[in-house]
Amino acid sequence: VLTLLLTGCIIFDKKSEAVTFHQLAAPAAAATRTGPTVFVPRAIIPSALRRPNVVLLDDTGWVRVEDAHRWIAPLDRAIAEAAARHVTAISGLPAATRSPAEDHLILLLTVDKMEIFAPAGAGRSLFSLPGTAPSPDTATLQVSYRLEKSDGSLVSAKTLNQARPLKERSPTAFAQAQAANLAALCAEIAPSLPAALPSK
Repeated sequence: VLTLLLTGCIIFDKKSEAVTFHQLAAPAAAATRTGPTVFVPRAIIPSALRRPNVVLLDDTGWVRVEDAHRWIAPLDRAIAEAAARHVTAISGLPAATRSPAEDHLILLLTVDKMEIFAPAGAGRSLFSLPGTAPSPDTATLQVSYRLEKSDGSLVSAKTLNQARPLKERSPTAFAQAQAANLAALCAEIAPSLPAALPSK
């Protein structure tokens, strides 16, 4: 899974600076099964990630805010939109990020961790960027999901984890790895959906 990169221009303190925009890529897919729509509202994300910038956060609490790299949409919305597309592509069920009027399922996503895990050593801190050397770091994503029926009754709930090696410690590599992590997490969630189909 790759992220979409767009180059634009944003004004900072009356100066023009090139900015790279990142998007969590997910396949466009049409529903192939009849069944309830899966409504995916905005994800709940850690406060450190609630900004337009790509934020590199490591497992010890170091934070690096990338001014020249931004998400193309608010991250909580971007995660929900990508997850909805993955759900449809994997399960065949229709998915939406706006609440349907008819009976539906609700997939609530809470991002517990979206960070870099770096092994101990001289480059442990995010502020020690390793240049072009191979990166030993991994991008980790932990998501707690809750799948409900529209009446609020629980279908399933679980906390899932995915990790991908980083090619380098950069915003672009981080966004690409986290897009792949999200796709894998949605594949783990998808088997819970058939059990939620209403009996006829």
